[in-house]
Amino acid sequence: MKGQKDFSLTLVIDGRKYPIKIDRSEEEAYRRAAKTIDNKINQYRVTYGDSPNLITQDFIAMTAIQILVENFELGTKNNTEP
Repeated sequence: MKGQKDFSLTLVIDGRKYPIKIDRSEEEAYRRAAKTIDNKINQYRVTYGDSPNLITQDFIAMTAIQILVENFELGTKNNTEP
């Protein structure tokens, strides 16, 4: 039955576990998303990790901004309205 969140999945991002319920058909997308987020957090940590003013939450926020910007850019590229 579509729309029913009946599959339990635990994603690990930056060493923390996030249990969620999803449609089984969405599992691969969620796993890819978690891996992408984790990779981007690590990229920011390597690039800016020596800055004493930045904490893990900052790297997560920077990652969220980057992913949303990429998403917005994809939406603009796929917009076929005149």
